[in-house]
Amino acid sequence: MSTLLLRLVLLAGAGALGLLALGPVVLRGQVDAFYGRFTGPPAGSLVLGTSRAAQGIQPAILTARLGGQFEGPLLNYAFTLTHSPYGPAYLRSIGRKLRPEVRNGLFIVAVDPWSLSLTGPEGVFPEDNSFIGQLHQVSQNPNLPYLTRYQTKPLYRLLLDYATATERLHPDGWLEVNIGTDSTQVRARTARKLLDYRLLAASQHLSAGRLQALRQTIALLRQHGRVVLVRLPVGPSLLQLEQAYQPGFDQLMRQTAASLAVPYLDYSARPYATTDGNHLQRAASTAFSQQLATDLRTLPVWQ
Repeated sequence: MSTLLLRLVLLAGAGALGLLALGPVVLRGQVDAFYGRFTGPPAGSLVLGTSRAAQGIQPAILTARLGGQFEGPLLNYAFTLTHSPYGPAYLRSIGRKLRPEVRNGLFIVAVDPWSLSLTGPEGVFPEDNSFIGQLHQVSQNPNLPYLTRYQTKPLYRLLLDYATATERLHPDGWLEVNIGTDSTQVRARTARKLLDYRLLAASQHLSAGRLQALRQTIALLRQHGRVVLVRLPVGPSLLQLEQAYQPGFDQLMRQTAASLAVPYLDYSARPYATTDGNHLQRAASTAFSQQLATDLRTLPVWQ
């Protein structure tokens, strides 16, 4: 056998072994921090929002505490501030992911000033050009449209990254993040995050279009069950910035919730530990999800 032919055979064999190893990773939805949410079945209940909700709210805990009182499965369908601020694209994606016949769902709609803000003119939503705006198949396994258009790493990187990842996307959509939580690391990440959000505060405005999309999202979900607006805990420095950026935000959310006859729960000042001032630490996410489940049971919608 020639040297070239031998190399080709070895290369083909390595490729086949790689595909065999990669197959379970893809089929389990463990490609990246988003893909698995597009491979599971249509949902009966949803957690919505940005990365705060993606990391901060655990569907498994809500289901364990409130199971049988709403239609499942409960899926965390929150992504990032870039991909899933409230807008027409996210609203359409939510509609695709929700089973149309659901009438007793639970919908946790996480809000904060940034998820309702916009850079640039009204009516131009950057996420329209992301997978949230362009992916039509959101319950398909394997999800080839996502893999071919939005997963850009070489295949070998998927295996390496999966083996060493600090992020783990659970089948229920909760994004578990395992990073250092000692005080020095947290302070450094918080300082960087605060700088990022100061830049956002200087360039963004509260968007009438996003507020309208939030109202439309709530109106859609109310046809399928119980909706609760939730503002998640953040670190004191970021909360102070949010209050300076949009001092009337909390009152606006209360008015919005009241006008649509849904509850509003504000946890923004609660002292839960964060990794960077913005996202809850893993243990804090567990504690917060437990508290949220307890508080949901006291709401009139559950009586």
